[in-house]
Amino acid sequence: MNKFLKKKKEVKKELKVVEIAPPSQESLRVLNEFHACWASLEEVRRKARRSFMYAYGDQWGDLIKDPDTGAVITEGALIKKNGKVPLKNNMIAPILNNIDGQLRSMQTKTVCVVRDQKETKVGEMMSVAIDYVHDINELDELDANTLKGALISGFTPQRIEFGENAALGNRRDVWVYQTNPNRMFFNSNLEDVRMWDVKCIGEIMDVSLDDVIKAFAHSPEDKEKIRSIYGDVGDGVTIRDGLQGDENKNINFLTSAREGLCRVIFGWRQEVRDSWFYHDRLRGVYGYLDYTAENEKLIEKMNADRRREAASMGIPEDEVLEIEYGYENEKYWKYYYLAPTGHILQSGRSPYWHREHNYVLGVPIFVWGQLLNYVEQFIDQQRSINRTATLIDFIRGTSSKGVLVVDDEAFEGMSREEVVDEYVRYNGVLFVKLKPGQNISNVVQQYNSGASVAGDFELLNLQLKLINEISGVNSAMQGQAPKAGTPAALYAYQAQNSSLNLKGIFDSFKAFRKRRDTKIMKTIQQFYTDAKYIDLAGKDYSEEAKRYNPKLVQNADIDLTITDGANTPAYQMLANDFLMELFRAQAIDVKMLLENTSYPFATKILEGIKRKEQEMQQMQQGAPIEGVPTTTLMMRAMDDANAGPDDGVIRAA
Repeated sequence: MNKFLKKKKEVKKELKVVEIAPPSQESLRVLNEFHACWASLEEVRRKARRSFMYAYGDQWGDLIKDPDTGAVITEGALIKKNGKVPLKNNMIAPILNNIDGQLRSMQTKTVCVVRDQKETKVGEMMSVAIDYVHDINELDELDANTLKGALISGFTPQRIEFGENAALGNRRDVWVYQTNPNRMFFNSNLEDVRMWDVKCIGEIMDVSLDDVIKAFAHSPEDKEKIRSIYGDVGDGVTIRDGLQGDENKNINFLTSAREGLCRVIFGWRQEVRDSWFYHDRLRGVYGYLDYTAENEKLIEKMNADRRREAASMGIPEDEVLEIEYGYENEKYWKYYYLAPTGHILQSGRSPYWHREHNYVLGVPIFVWGQLLNYVEQFIDQQRSINRTATLIDFIRGTSSKGVLVVDDEAFEGMSREEVVDEYVRYNGVLFVKLKPGQNISNVVQQYNSGASVAGDFELLNLQLKLINEISGVNSAMQGQAPKAGTPAALYAYQAQNSSLNLKGIFDSFKAFRKRRDTKIMKTIQQFYTDAKYIDLAGKDYSEEAKRYNPKLVQNADIDLTITDGANTPAYQMLANDFLMELFRAQAIDVKMLLENTSYPFATKILEGIKRKEQEMQQMQQGAPIEGVPTTTLMMRAMDDANAGPDDGVIRAA
């Protein structure tokens, strides 16, 4: 959890921050609004928990009524009660793993583009900075986990902050945090897939009392206030099974899901206030001011000064560019840190230059205002597979397998136990007295049932095929071996076309990442106030772009796009071939080739060439070469001077 500190900025004025305050009518109203938003998403959370259960949990965990007792039990418990084994064949987890693997194989990168082509280096500089933030946040791994959660829950939340990260030695930088969908809340009357109609968003947090004190206590009095709000919460030690996700099953809005932790409700809401809207055409700026008489007098004084200055210069009054202003309602984002009791731990207007909340919300499947999760659409097919497998197992378990039928009167002088022992004994002998016209098969017969209902295996195979078709992840995409006689071109065509079923999900997630990286870029522009050298771009950018200059970046108008990465094997092979063609045509020299190629040994060879050139330059200047005795250098120079064309010295390449 990160709180917003009071920070002095060169461009923006310092924002007012409301410190710890007792419950008020306003704070309780805001708390109730956050609670209402959280409660409205209960059906979304219920579906997400059920989808998670079928993807990675107990697929027989749906609750039903016991027909004998009326008690509510799981389907698996009822099957066991009836003497069956609840079998499951999880076909959902491999589908999610396949999608996860495809995302990881899509190597993309974020590229910043400036509006003014003269400032191209500024765009490259910001691209390097974003690559740096991606690297320290391990966003490749975070995005893969976020998409997998989105396929289960239906939406993808992340939070961008600037501050200290205790997990990395209190390092101050731009951080991206993954948010648990079970803890998120936002207004549920959304219809725009881009989430432009979000008016309220936040999450419920469980943190230790020490962390709450560290974040919000600015004096000993604040520390005592926080202790009185939360009381004795314990030491946070729990004896329950950990890392099993039990806290997500019955999570509550006001009370902590874990023992010894304090509940903090962090939320944003869009508010409206009376204000003066001004437009200064002389300086080309506009904005809002507090709706006060002092601000109105200030604007009128500035206009009067401009008219007076223009009159002294002989400029007509009607040609003076004055500040236009008027009454208008301003919409702005305000954040709240609330305790469950209604106490305001901290609140204030958005401290970010982008003037928005610091969350990014994406919805892969969103139609007509309905949030859908990917896993839910083939849960019924998974249930049919499990039921069919359990039915086949039950039939086989209750069918006859090697049942022996014996004529009791055919074995004279032997008891039933002796007949059984002799039958199963190795090299056993039974003496049978057959009646006239009686066959041995009428005396001793072993029976084996067909052990299956006609067409049950065909039904199971059909269901397995259907779930792959419904999910869009077929055998070609999974890399399974094709049937005998399938042409290679046809199989490659099937694998290529199969990816079209998931293109919508990947494009939606790409749009989410673009919105996320845009907020990262704006956060970098605001909080990266010191120059730094970022050497993470490799050979993709110039040396100048690696030197981050905040004075050039902060006021630049930068757009952002996500393109295919240049570090894929296919791209590197194409680039290396192109460079070799230029080298053969003598359009570039060997140094330029090695500086731009992606061969693993290129850097080592390039360093050797530069070191050799430096030695030759020192020899020409008569300076000693480091590590080589002077006498040896003189003898080498004399030998080179007296060398002839037959002495093995290469005169020309």
